[in-house]
Amino acid sequence: MSLGIIGGMGPMAGAQFQEMIIELTDAKRDQDHLETILFNCPGIPDRTDYILGRSAEDPFDQILSIAKKLEALGVSAIAIPCVSSAFMSSRLRAELKVPVLYGISKTARDIKGRRLTKAGIMATEGSLKTCVIQTALEEYGIEPVVPSKEDTKKIMDLIYRDVKSGRDADTDLFYEVRDNLIAQGAQTIILGCTELSVIYRKQHLEGDITDIMRSLATESIKTCGKRVKRSDIVYAAAKCS
Repeated sequence: MSLGIIGGMGPMAGAQFQEMIIELTDAKRDQDHLETILFNCPGIPDRTDYILGRSAEDPFDQILSIAKKLEALGVSAIAIPCVSSAFMSSRLRAELKVPVLYGISKTARDIKGRRLTKAGIMATEGSLKTCVIQTALEEYGIEPVVPSKEDTKKIMDLIYRDVKSGRDADTDLFYEVRDNLIAQGAQTIILGCTELSVIYRKQHLEGDITDIMRSLATESIKTCGKRVKRSDIVYAAAKCS
């Protein structure tokens, strides 16, 4: 079994996702690892600009075209490490025979498994508008805590001004938003944009953080018939206790 990855949204997030797949797979030799095909496609139109009506370029056609190519190459599932694009998940799944994975529902299940009842969301303005994360949380009885407009702008700055520009992120901005979400009762902070995951791994953010890209990686490994490292399961269990 093999995994198709639609990357480039943004490029560093897609590359980091492939690295995460390797890190989290329970493998003792090269042949134990999951076969992957990564299409790095940074030319896909901006998802948030389309959602907010700032652009008429619908990214759906390009994403579907890449997904069809991956399907034709025989992948067993397709992972899309871009939460903002999840608004089109139903349309994509209707056109494809293989599973399309985003890691969002898995994230909600994991939080439910920890018996948490409120989760703060840090995501793009587009994702927050389409409620893809909020809806998943509510389906598992978890109350979503969303950032204010001012804090959403700070998150967008972290993603667009910092990560997409290849700069180290202003972690003070991250902690300001985190603290405001915690003040509203959030028991964990969801990194609801894969480029926030880049900051998390590179700059070692602190606190109770739930990373959607990590959830997507473990979901992808299991869907394609491989095992997640026991150490990662133990880590998750320890964090839940």
